[in-house]
Order: sequence, then structure tokens, then C-alpha cells
Amino acid sequence: MLLQIKGNVDFVITIDSSAWIFDDRKIHIEDLVNDDEEINFDDSVEWNRQIIEGETLPPTLKSEKKYRNKKEELLNGTFLMALDPFLEYADPKSVTYEITHKDGKTALAYKDRYDHYAQFSKDGQRLYEDGMVDLLVIKDGEIVERYEYVTSFDFV
Repeated sequence: MLLQIKGNVDFVITIDSSAWIFDDRKIHIEDLVNDDEEINFDDSVEWNRQIIEGETLPPTLKSEKKYRNKKEELLNGTFLMALDPFLEYADPKSVTYEITHKDGKTALAYKDRYDHYAQFSKDGQRLYEDGMVDLLVIKDGEIVERYEYVTSFDFV
């Protein structure tokens, strides 16, 4: 099933979220959501001395996550797509759009579109077999709101 951006727009946009996995604009959720993992070590005077003197390299967990094998990332990753370009391509004539999701309808401000992301995969699998998505509102590295099973975007 395809999603549509419709309503008070000049151009109705049809979205096929199943093709997004091949889109270079997809975003790994870890790149947007702060996952401040602290590396905790037992106090080890010898280990600390080795780092300071250059015998041992400090931990590189963050960079290791960032440069994982691309195939592994596609097979196991959780991906989002920014919605702002799609909403802008529709050339809306109103300042509010309404999403239909599993819990009903919710009105969102068009001006906040840069914080709106569609989650289309989780752990390397489609989120929903029929191609629907979850809409996440992400501000300052935090998921502020999640609307599950979004089926339409209507400018009102």
C-alpha cells in the first residue's frame, strides 16, 4: 500500500516507503537520537597509565558504531526518512496537516516539518508488511512523540 500527501496541495505526492531502503537520504536512527552511552571502567591505575603514556589506545566505541559494515547495517539497522522534502514537494496551501494513524487523527503544524521523520524499518525489517510508517517527532536528539501506523497525510 502506498501513502499519499494530499488535501489542500498543488501536487498530490505518493510515497512508497518500501523503496526508501535504497534511498541515500535515509537516516540511521542512531544519527538523530542521542544515545549517550557512557563507557564505565573500574578504576584501574595501570590501564589509565597506559593510555596517558600512549601504550594503549582509548576506547573507540562511537567510531566503531559509525563505520560498521554497510551490508550489516542494512540488514540490522533501524532507519528513518525526513518528511520535510516530501511535504514541501506537495506545495501545500495551508499551515496544518493531519495524519491518520492507529489511534485516530492528529493535526501537525507545517512549520515544524523539519522535526518530523517517518520510521520505515526496525532491526533490518519493514515496520509494517503493508508499507505503513510511524511518524516520529524528534527535537534536540529526543523522540518527543511517536504516532504509530500512519496511513495518510492530509493538508486541511
